[in-house]
Amino acid sequence: MWSQSIRNIKLPAWLKENKSLRLLFTVCGGLLIADLLLYALLVAPAAGVLKAEMARYGEFRKRHADAALFQKQRKELAGLKEGIPSQKDMPLLVKELVQTARRLNLTVSSINYDIPRRSGEELALLSFTFPAEGRYADIKRFVYEVETSDRIVGIQELKLGEEKGRVKAQMKLMTYVRGQ
Repeated sequence: MWSQSIRNIKLPAWLKENKSLRLLFTVCGGLLIADLLLYALLVAPAAGVLKAEMARYGEFRKRHADAALFQKQRKELAGLKEGIPSQKDMPLLVKELVQTARRLNLTVSSINYDIPRRSGEELALLSFTFPAEGRYADIKRFVYEVETSDRIVGIQELKLGEEKGRVKAQMKLMTYVRGQ
């Protein structure tokens, strides 16, 4: 039936007479059908596989980035722990703060701190008072120096007052200390 319908197709006269042109059209038609079959059987399914593999690759990249970030943070945290002063380093920290205050033309009164006794590498929060007196600009600069210091020192409380044209600052500073 199909072959009869092909035979019933009327070809133009110029095509009937030129056998090589007819062969060329037949070859081109066959190649077109082969191309469509190749696309349907190989290329279209491969696009779905490619999409799935790209999703899998994206997941692997994300996991690798998370692992690399974890390694970087682990190194930074190890360095952070080493930066925490031990109990025996506390007088040096106070001395450094006093020197910074004096360099900024501040007068420092007595500093009170009590180191809690810890054993091993256990961390303890240590708060201490730091009274200073001077010009407002100098106190402001000292607060900036404390906040941007490489040392792990924070300002827990800051009270300002004025007496005889000088600003009095009563600061409560805090830090962590390691056991011996």
